[in-house]
Amino acid sequence: MIHGVFERIANTATWLMAGALVVGFVAQPVAKFFGPYILHSMVILLAIAMVRLDVDRLRSYARRPGVIATIVIVNLIAAPVLMWLLITPLDFPPGLEQGLVLMAAAPMISSAIAIANILELDSALAVAAMVSTYAVVPFTLPTLSVWLIGFDLGVSIFDMFIRLFATIALPAATAFVLRRWVFSRETLTRNARAVDGLGVVFVIIFCLGIMDGITPFVAARPDYVLLTLAAAFAANIAMQIFGTFVFLKMGRREALTIGLVTGNTNLGLVMVVLADKASAELIAYFVLGQVPMYFLPVVALPIYRRLIGTQA
Repeated sequence: MIHGVFERIANTATWLMAGALVVGFVAQPVAKFFGPYILHSMVILLAIAMVRLDVDRLRSYARRPGVIATIVIVNLIAAPVLMWLLITPLDFPPGLEQGLVLMAAAPMISSAIAIANILELDSALAVAAMVSTYAVVPFTLPTLSVWLIGFDLGVSIFDMFIRLFATIALPAATAFVLRRWVFSRETLTRNARAVDGLGVVFVIIFCLGIMDGITPFVAARPDYVLLTLAAAFAANIAMQIFGTFVFLKMGRREALTIGLVTGNTNLGLVMVVLADKASAELIAYFVLGQVPMYFLPVVALPIYRRLIGTQA
């Protein structure tokens, strides 16, 4: 029975994720309840995604350092520089300009691995991208934030590296134990869809939690909110197209996966790093910028299935 419930959750995942944002926005007490569990849900979600991982395929990417290096350059250097070039001529409020550049400079969000599974993309490639970008971003993000927008994150390279390492190390260790001593490969393959559904549950918790406190800001600044949402959707789509286009020679499924991780980045990480240094406008972008990440898959799923299904 529980197995069937999780499979049904996986089958309606895109709608449930988008719906969780709406519920969190409308029902602020619910969002406030789940707010303290954002980090916990991210760690558990990543562990579930790694349990589901095709390890052999991940090893194949580890043997292709040129591909991994190109992904790092595209995601952490080319993307933020391109974003800065695109928005510099525009008269955006400072908080929105900072948010867009920091979004492009941040590494992929951990839930992108679960979303890659839902969209039937290459989750092993998403993990390879995550590990490599998280190892390098402590060097690129603080440097580019100062260079492009004059914004000092106020965190040392070592501190950021430790935070990111912990974000990956704990879920990876948990997944290793579960794969090695708890579940056989056959069991995981047989229950893959149910495992995806369990991951979606923690995406829902994350989506509910990040909406805590945003409703009063929306009521006070509707003009800024509408501009921010429009810019966030445009930036997400543009970055996904950019990442996909650069890697088309790898194949559609792989290119779409890299596009996904290029456009869907870890704004929560940047928000935690900044702590109380971020303005109200920038914090609003960190929240509203997540909306495209969980609404776009509703539209993208049939598109991705068509593109992948027609691949020769």
